[in-house]
Amino acid sequence: MDKKTRALTGPRQLKLMVPMYYNTFDTAAGGWPAMNGWKPTTGGLSIFYESYIDVNLALDDLTMFPQAAILQDPGVYYRTPSVPGDLANMFHVIDIVSTKRLNMDLVSNVARNSLPGMLDTEEDFNQIIMGTWRLMASNSTFGLEGNVQTTVDAKDFSSASPFAQDKLWCYRMLINVSSNLDATVIGAPASRFIIQVIVGKENDMPYMMRLKNSYELQQL
Repeated sequence: MDKKTRALTGPRQLKLMVPMYYNTFDTAAGGWPAMNGWKPTTGGLSIFYESYIDVNLALDDLTMFPQAAILQDPGVYYRTPSVPGDLANMFHVIDIVSTKRLNMDLVSNVARNSLPGMLDTEEDFNQIIMGTWRLMASNSTFGLEGNVQTTVDAKDFSSASPFAQDKLWCYRMLINVSSNLDATVIGAPASRFIIQVIVGKENDMPYMMRLKNSYELQQL
């Protein structure tokens, strides 16, 4: 049976907006307060935002081929030390676009050494369409504004693999280095995920294999 494509093929731009976060760690209340859709991980030491882009590919058996993926975050990252002279006045910033919903408790536990899609994680490399890691730390050159954070290191763990799933899960996560966080203030600017893709129709066999692999990944 000849199937007709009802959706537009060719270049598309997928976007997802993330609100800002700015709050104070409250030990008595159990950690970072929820705000603007941001939620704490179990134990309260890390804070994350989760949402998804509904791409609706299944209706027409289409595949998306990523061309570029970026996070726009114009603004200031901010963290106050929990006590004067806090040597760990820094934190990790993790940005992920995944074809599978992630367990952010697990991501927060392994973020210092092994991020999703790397060895010893339960995620497959191909499901991580975009992945970036940054270490933010206080910049003493700002003087009294030394609580403003600057990027001291950054790495990429994206696959940019083609996908046929109907949802792209987008995550932002702030992971603190110090375990002494009482009264610490942390802030991240409003941001935007942008994924540039080309929508195309594959031959039946490659497309069916892609769906099979996708189904297997979802069961992990």
